[in-house]
Amino acid sequence: MKKLLIFTSLCLAFSVAQAKTLYVDNSTGNDSTSYEANSSSNPWASLGRAAWGSTSLTNPNTGQAARAGDVVIVRSGSYNVSSGTGERYIPVYNPANSGTSGNPIVFRAEGNVVLSSSTNTIGEPLIGTYGKSHIVWDGFILDERNINTKADTGPVVIWSSNNVTIQNLTVRGITSSWNDNHNAIRIEQSRDSLVRNNTLYGTRNAGRNRNGSSIMLYYSNNITIENNDISDSSGGIFVKGANGGPMTIRYNYLHNIDAEGIAIGGLGTASEQYGGEIYQNIVRDSSAGITFIGYDSVSPANVDVVNNTFYNCSNGGLFFKPSTNGYRDLVFANNIIVGNTRGIQAEDISDLSSMTYRNNLYSGNGVTSRVNYSNYSFSSWQSSFNKDTVGSISSDPAFANTTANTLTLSSSSPAINAGVDILNLQGRGTGASINLGAHITSNDVIGVTGTLPEPPAPSTVPPSPAVLY
Repeated sequence: MKKLLIFTSLCLAFSVAQAKTLYVDNSTGNDSTSYEANSSSNPWASLGRAAWGSTSLTNPNTGQAARAGDVVIVRSGSYNVSSGTGERYIPVYNPANSGTSGNPIVFRAEGNVVLSSSTNTIGEPLIGTYGKSHIVWDGFILDERNINTKADTGPVVIWSSNNVTIQNLTVRGITSSWNDNHNAIRIEQSRDSLVRNNTLYGTRNAGRNRNGSSIMLYYSNNITIENNDISDSSGGIFVKGANGGPMTIRYNYLHNIDAEGIAIGGLGTASEQYGGEIYQNIVRDSSAGITFIGYDSVSPANVDVVNNTFYNCSNGGLFFKPSTNGYRDLVFANNIIVGNTRGIQAEDISDLSSMTYRNNLYSGNGVTSRVNYSNYSFSSWQSSFNKDTVGSISSDPAFANTTANTLTLSSSSPAINAGVDILNLQGRGTGASINLGAHITSNDVIGVTGTLPEPPAPSTVPPSPAVLY
């Protein structure tokens, strides 16, 4: 057995050592080049050659395609593909191989790399994964006006996959002719994946509702969505189908959204300890900040909405609909809810017993809350429902700047150290004080950032739930 283990270890070490940097250049490359001969001076001409191991989508060659540990550098240029899968869940550039833990296959744009398709099929995503694991797509530009998509999909799809990272993309969407799901990035039946630092705009469906969200999730677990800039779309981020969790949505800047910045539908159940953590996001100049949709009697459940800023939303900062008994263990703490028509819009529900509100700041809203068709001021909201009675305030937050995604606090702001760090965001314990709103320090980056560490291995251990003091 010892000899077998040593032999296996040597084989793994040899496999990792053989990982290559591969090159694609459509101005100088040659797809006849073998995998072994590919180099900086001897690149392939097409991205398909790197992903499929051949020039035929329907006849892939795993031995000639990018392998675990390989980095595929795609040089500047416009890359069009005429082959299509015709399936809404299978991307054109679905890799022939998977990576492994610690050795993903990375497809990375060098400079401006624009991907398009001119397929004659009925439409499909362009990049992503179907049935693959440990894949990274990094830095590409996609313009859906030049991509053949169809209803219930989008340019980027992760389906039946795990440990996939989608980062640094720019995706310009379209207003679709269909009133169905239409997304820039869609994740379905997948787990342990990361969507970060992408700029997504212009994605709408015909109805201009949340089904046209830039990012949509179905039946997935342990997904992190962070540092994205999402704008000018029907919806921002929609956790739609029956997702068990945990989900982490953080550091996103969502603005000028027709519906809401974040929508939470099927997430968590009454029997699960973890649903999701939504923190340090800014949603502004949209219809709603965050919407909770009670599809059934068990979800959304076990979701913490902490240290977010909801600014100038016409239908409410926090929005709840419709009338079901599905809301379970929802925590709203340390949020700044300012300049909205209603701070809390809960017109269609009457039972708030499973929701905790504390250490929030309300200011400049038409009314603090509207519950079961009645309006409530800050004081009557507190007295009528026993909510926001601990640490919450009604006061001007004294923003230092209200332009773009800043909404930082001035030194005189009453929001400074007015919260309790129930998610331990600053590492000083869950009972420590913390600023209210998305900016808890002067160094926070909300939205895209120019510097990113290598993708961490997503944890399979759910985060600790909020500890309420």
